[in-house]
Amino acid sequence: MSMWLNLAKIDVELLESVRANPDLIGAIFFDDGRAPVGVHHEADVFAEDYRTLDAIAQGRAEAEHESAQWRECYPWLAAATGETGANDVEGYEFGYGPAFVLDPGQVTAIAQGLIGEGWGFGGARRDAADGAYEGFEDLGPFYAAAAREGKAIVGGVS
Repeated sequence: MSMWLNLAKIDVELLESVRANPDLIGAIFFDDGRAPVGVHHEADVFAEDYRTLDAIAQGRAEAEHESAQWRECYPWLAAATGETGANDVEGYEFGYGPAFVLDPGQVTAIAQGLIGEGWGFGGARRDAADGAYEGFEDLGPFYAAAAREGKAIVGGVS
């Protein structure tokens, strides 16, 4: 069984539209070629195997905190992956739980928090050819880019 963390940087205007009409989330991630205006899959979308992310976070929590409860040990990572439930979108299920949205202020706080927790700023593997964010190491840079751009984030696990 496969589980993927899917994130997209979106403009504030689209954030408000998503909150009013959660079905737009499907268009952002799953409607080939019909993403809402302003969403460019190569530069604005992050996808990573959630099981890999979970295993890395759990292993690090065990090594650094003697606890497998990574969501408690790394609250900024939990917020970045929608694990807190605080920003869930009513009316849209992603497959393994609800979608979540983060406004630009939350995105900035999470980017800074990820830096503080030491997540994903070592060896980013952003693909130079198409600008895509690839792999767990790009999670921090993805959030940092969204913060610099003043973007919101929508995401979930499918």
